[in-house]
Amino acid sequence: MLNRAGNPEPELGAYVAEENWGSFDSPSWQAKRHSGYYKSYNIDSGGFSMKACVATGEKGKIELRDVPEPELEAGSLLLKTHCSLICGSDIEYLQGLHGDIIANEIRGHEFVAEVAAVGKGVSDWKVGDRAVPISHTSNYGCWADYFVCPPIGVQKVPDNVSDEDAVFVEPLHTGFGSAEACNIKPGEAVCVIGAGKIGLLTIMSAKVMGASPIIAVDIEPSRLEKALEVGADFALNANEVDVIPKVKALTPSAIGHPAGYGPEAIVICVRQGNVLNQAIDMGMQGARIVLAGFMPKTEINPEKLVLKQLILSGVLAGRFGENRNNGKRAMRLLATEQISPQALITDTMGHADIQHAIDSTIKGDNLAILLRP
Repeated sequence: MLNRAGNPEPELGAYVAEENWGSFDSPSWQAKRHSGYYKSYNIDSGGFSMKACVATGEKGKIELRDVPEPELEAGSLLLKTHCSLICGSDIEYLQGLHGDIIANEIRGHEFVAEVAAVGKGVSDWKVGDRAVPISHTSNYGCWADYFVCPPIGVQKVPDNVSDEDAVFVEPLHTGFGSAEACNIKPGEAVCVIGAGKIGLLTIMSAKVMGASPIIAVDIEPSRLEKALEVGADFALNANEVDVIPKVKALTPSAIGHPAGYGPEAIVICVRQGNVLNQAIDMGMQGARIVLAGFMPKTEINPEKLVLKQLILSGVLAGRFGENRNNGKRAMRLLATEQISPQALITDTMGHADIQHAIDSTIKGDNLAILLRP
């Protein structure tokens, strides 16, 4: 297939697995993401430094520093960052919620980058190609001028997709994967609890799947307004209404049984454990409940799951085995203009403002900040 310029259109989700890198999620690859891997990358007469957002090791602290450029190895790509986003998991990491904070580590995994150099043995990639993530992983180290990645970890961006849309591929395939895990059918009611970035992308995905009505639940008025903008039919402020009866009232039963009303699908996109019990109580008989993020330990009554025949599952960028497929599908949704997430961007900042960007995201002042080197 040719694109508008008459050139071959890159296959959506195309990648090349290089044997010497192994699995992108393997310990050997992940070990490269830490501070010891960032060595000098020599161009012409010698190496030179770049700017990168580096964790200091202190809780909640990150700063822009001069660091050596990463070394281009055989079977890898040197990528030049165009733009990136902040994931909630990056913030949780900096807060020490996922274990020790590694001093000098470069963070970031939601990005658009340009191939600056191609390592020996890599095929199907050339200098100038744009790349985005293809699967969920813990960290790419993209909050830097340059970073290195094996081809198995990225996919190409079609010419008709802007950077501002493409940068959402990684969170979109979590949002789409959450909706897909609900097995949504046209005309089914869906409730999305949490209207942050992932929740809003879940709403957009559910809309494409034909869900109706779509009900958004949050406590931030600005996020609820955005939910209505991107496809929700109703937006409920959990601080102002009793959510469970209100959701049930918006999803009347088709069979007239008291246990038969409520949404067919519920996606939880917040970290608060108490909402799981709300989801169990509001779902209709046989409802599918999906956890789209990490949740603290919480107590539930398993008897309700049995009596209501509920299906409860967790996702990491989608159901087990669908991770890479959802990455490709997310790109296809952008390329065919079924979803355009750039409306979620609330500010643009440079890497020099990384600490302010992190802090304003934690405070809720920003929904999605577009970071540029």
